[in-house]
This record gives sequence, structure tokens and C-alpha cells, in this order.
Amino acid sequence: MPFTGKRVVSLLILLVFFSIAPAAFGQVKSSVPKTIFRDSDGNLISNNEFVDIRMANFHIRDQTNVRTLEDGTIEFQLQKIPQEGMEVGQISAVDIAGKPVDFVGYRGKVVVLNFWFIGCAVCRGEIPKLNDFVGKFAGEPNIEFIAVTADPRDEVRKFVERNRFDYRQIADGKTALSQFVVGGYPKNVVIGKDGRIVYWRSTVAAWEKFESVVRAELAK
Repeated sequence: MPFTGKRVVSLLILLVFFSIAPAAFGQVKSSVPKTIFRDSDGNLISNNEFVDIRMANFHIRDQTNVRTLEDGTIEFQLQKIPQEGMEVGQISAVDIAGKPVDFVGYRGKVVVLNFWFIGCAVCRGEIPKLNDFVGKFAGEPNIEFIAVTADPRDEVRKFVERNRFDYRQIADGKTALSQFVVGGYPKNVVIGKDGRIVYWRSTVAAWEKFESVVRAELAK
């Protein structure tokens, strides 16, 4: 088909567009401001860790501070997680095997907790990852993995018979759960050797941070 005047003009417009588009789009991309995230102490954290901290207490009003730095960088700084630093007192319970669990008796060990319930789809969905997490500390004598639920013991026993869950299970755990400000499920918690909470999250995206906290506490 022969090129008419209009077709030539249209072709020239397309050629000019494609010649300048990469540069134009590159300028748009480079103009997007850099974003950084900090915890309540001012430490730089990853995007995943920012989300984990922000959602640690999703029932609490967000008080994240946002400011723009001189170079245009947007900085997000999170509020402190109120549960972290709290000492865990005397909590006695019984696991689904009928064996006593004494939290004060675990002083000198690191305790990793999971608060959950059978009807929580998110709780069930993270169990395989929690099992993998337990496997990272195989053979470590100074760590305990404990899951606590208010669900009846018989129902929990049946569930874990059908679904592998490598945490030690405490059922009928309303008394134990009442010692914590849970505010929603699941919860993933680390108690240090001194009996104080050092990590309090809901779901976990920054698994490397979760692991680093546990290893830092084990090294103390």
C-alpha cells in the first residue's frame, strides 16, 4: 500500500515517540522518591519488617511518623511495640500430652510462642513455615517452641494428628492467653532468657528478622 502524506506524518510521529520514550520514562522513574523505614529506635529496617511491626498490633491505631528529608527521601518511623520489654510472669499450663508447662521454669532458655486457633485460616496457613522455622534450631537445647490456643484439648489433639505442627501444644489456654494482650491472631512471640518479651508480631513476612532475634537471644 503506498504511503500517503498522512501516513508519512503518522510514521514520523511514531518514530519520534519511540526515540524519546525511553529517556522520558527513565526520567519519570528516577523522579520517584526513595523510601526508607525505621523502627521506633531509629534503626533502618526492611520493607517486610516494617509491615510486620506495623501489623504486630493491628487493633491499635497507627501512629507511624512520616517525613520528607532534604534530599526528597520519604522516611517512615514506627511506634514502639508496647508488649516488647514486658516481663512474663508465672504462667502454669498443661500441654495436650498432660505434661506441665511452667514459663518461669524456662528462665535461661529462649521461648518461642505462637498464639492461634483452629478456625483461623491465617494461623493454619503459616504452620508449615513455623515447622520449617523449628527445624532451623534442631538440636539446640536452650530453646522451647510452644503454641497456645483456647480451643478444647480433644479438638487440638485431633487437629495435630492430621496436621503436623512441631510446636508443643497448650490447649484450653484461656488462662495463659489472658496474661498477654493478644488483640488478634495469630501472634508470634519470642521471650528472652531473662523472661522478657523481645519480639512480638502477628503474621511474619521478615523471617530472617525472626530468626536473627532468636539467635541473638540464644547467644546471650
